[in-house]
Amino acid sequence: MQYLQINNLTFKYTNYEIFSNLSLSFENGWSCLVGSNGSGKTTLLKLIAKILKPQVGNIVGNDLVYYCEQTLEEKPKGFDEFIFTYNTKTFKLKELLCIEDDWFYRWDSLSYGEKKRIQIAIALFMEPDLLLLDEPTNHLDIKSKEILINSLKNFRGIGILISHDRDVLNSLCHNTVIIKNKKFYSYKTNYDKALRELNQYLNFLQKENENINIQIKKLEKNIQSQKEKVSQSKSRLSKKNINTKNKSLKEKINLAKLTGKDKHDSKLVTNFTKKAQELSSKRNEIEKSFGKGIKIKDEKSKKEKFSFFLQKGELLLGEEKVLKYESLTINQGDKIAIIGENGSGKSSFLKLLISKIEPLKSYLYLPQEIDKKEIVKLFESINSLENEKKGELFTLVQRLSSNPKNLLDNDKLSPGELRKLFIAKALLDNIQLIVLDEPTNHMDIDSIQSLEEALKEYRNTLIVVSHDKTFIKNIQLKIYTITKGLNSIYELKEADANNKI
Repeated sequence: MQYLQINNLTFKYTNYEIFSNLSLSFENGWSCLVGSNGSGKTTLLKLIAKILKPQVGNIVGNDLVYYCEQTLEEKPKGFDEFIFTYNTKTFKLKELLCIEDDWFYRWDSLSYGEKKRIQIAIALFMEPDLLLLDEPTNHLDIKSKEILINSLKNFRGIGILISHDRDVLNSLCHNTVIIKNKKFYSYKTNYDKALRELNQYLNFLQKENENINIQIKKLEKNIQSQKEKVSQSKSRLSKKNINTKNKSLKEKINLAKLTGKDKHDSKLVTNFTKKAQELSSKRNEIEKSFGKGIKIKDEKSKKEKFSFFLQKGELLLGEEKVLKYESLTINQGDKIAIIGENGSGKSSFLKLLISKIEPLKSYLYLPQEIDKKEIVKLFESINSLENEKKGELFTLVQRLSSNPKNLLDNDKLSPGELRKLFIAKALLDNIQLIVLDEPTNHMDIDSIQSLEEALKEYRNTLIVVSHDKTFIKNIQLKIYTITKGLNSIYELKEADANNKI
């Protein structure tokens, strides 16, 4: 059996420490690495892949490693070797991942999901001892996810997966590492069970802290009581206001000081204070938790009811590729999910809806990827906010499970953190309609759950494109599916009531 061993690892960016004295081990099979955006998951994979070097410590067992990073702007390592190898292994991998031969000759025109399948096929072809995957299911449709999971189950080495997709984590991984407050918790089980175990442990620590706090409060009362006695004793033993001729009283005071009667209460104060300090040092370090769920303002929409009608039509998706749709009525409070294969026109249909709804000012449209111009506009608008509004913004970010202080530096934001900031800024305004294109991409699981809670409470209109089955089920969205017919014609239709994704 192979092992990956991380020994006393320390790594920092400039003055910001990511890991300190970290030790972890991984065995054969799939393990998932779960944590909030910015917790160091991708950094750890890059250290294991030898892209980054630790300042202290070492990693053993990573001699033959293949790293599948999130972005696919460049062709994966081993691309040419794979396409020019004609043997049983390459044919089986192409069949397993449903890869068509012409994909290799039109890389730039492939969808993200198609590129990801090629990347995974090459990784399996290289037969590494250690396979690292960073968010492999981002942008993948439900069918592609199933294909990907089935292919990865055939891997016999050590696999480490970063993902926010709960279906993928639970169906593929049998070992879970959760990062919370820079601490690593390792469990030999799937994600859902590991999370339950961790929450039980953290609740136990919290109760211990509560008991310690109760004892400290009792000691603090005793300290205050003894301090008052000391103060009264000092007042009694003071000669300041005694008549100079009253020699008898002065002798009693001198006798009390000589015999140390005034020292007893002072000693008790010292003892109680020492005990309180000892108890305080025994407090468990627990990450401060904030309330989840987002309060979405919708006062304006109570007066102006949202209603929209789209007449039956067709949408040209590309050469000889058409999306047909029936007449569609969207009313106040409707919550809709649009699902379908990659390249079936879901995002194009959302853009069509937005172009028709454009006169409506009170809406939020969040695309799959935010371009650089939009990022610059976002930070300019945040900088122009009054302090009170900035406070509201940071509260929203906090409720999306991120530290607002980490979001002030544009250059260091992960894609997930940037997405949270974008959503939080938009939610400062009154919103009648929310349109989200794959909102869970790049977001950590805590943030996804916070978003779910908010959208369940949201009383207005919601349209979502998503491949996250758990997300769709939790918000109880009405499903519209895009299916492929003959001659590259796609059709958008409302799914049956019994439809299961």
